[in-house]
Amino acid sequence: MYRSPLDLVRLFLSLFQDLPPLSRALYLPGAVLLLGYPVLSVVLGPDHGGQAFATAFLAALAVRIGMGFEGMVRRMLTRYSALQATIFALAFAGLPLMVLALADDPLWCQRMQSVFYVVIAGVFLQDVLNGRTTTAASFWPDAEMREHLPNLTKMMVVYNFGFLLLNETMIKVVDASHWLLFWAMLPIIGHMVLRAMVLTVINLDDNGHRA
Repeated sequence: MYRSPLDLVRLFLSLFQDLPPLSRALYLPGAVLLLGYPVLSVVLGPDHGGQAFATAFLAALAVRIGMGFEGMVRRMLTRYSALQATIFALAFAGLPLMVLALADDPLWCQRMQSVFYVVIAGVFLQDVLNGRTTTAASFWPDAEMREHLPNLTKMMVVYNFGFLLLNETMIKVVDASHWLLFWAMLPIIGHMVLRAMVLTVINLDDNGHRA
């Protein structure tokens, strides 16, 4: 069934209505950052603002990675052997933390979020180019989602490049301390947008099958 661009926008926005309660875990990394940064700014002094920013961000990122580490390993096990999955997961989790541990510049922290989107978008883009749905299947393993995986794979490319653009825009237009608020809310924003995009794909696929 054909839908005009305006119909698609209306469908997408309608899916933000009556959102289910969000997990408290989504708020935790942001809370660590927003509490840690002012405390470290006072402790380290005004001459070490960059170090306070990077240290608080490192702690918040470690919390976020730790909370998602088990799920990341499970998804990697769908593509790699147990040894390979463990090595890749440790590298993916540990390398950003190691880089930030040596940094005292807020820009490094901001760019790290962009690197994340580039890597994830690249993985899904590779699946699109190779006609695979392996990565999407690791995110949505339920049998009823199987028919939607090709479009979900394409959607994830758009989703990650879209948030890459959003992050780079925020870096350019707001002060680093204001960017902290954006990053703290990013898991919540991302969760709501991803849910709406997934439901949009499912609705469009179902309508297309009935047409």
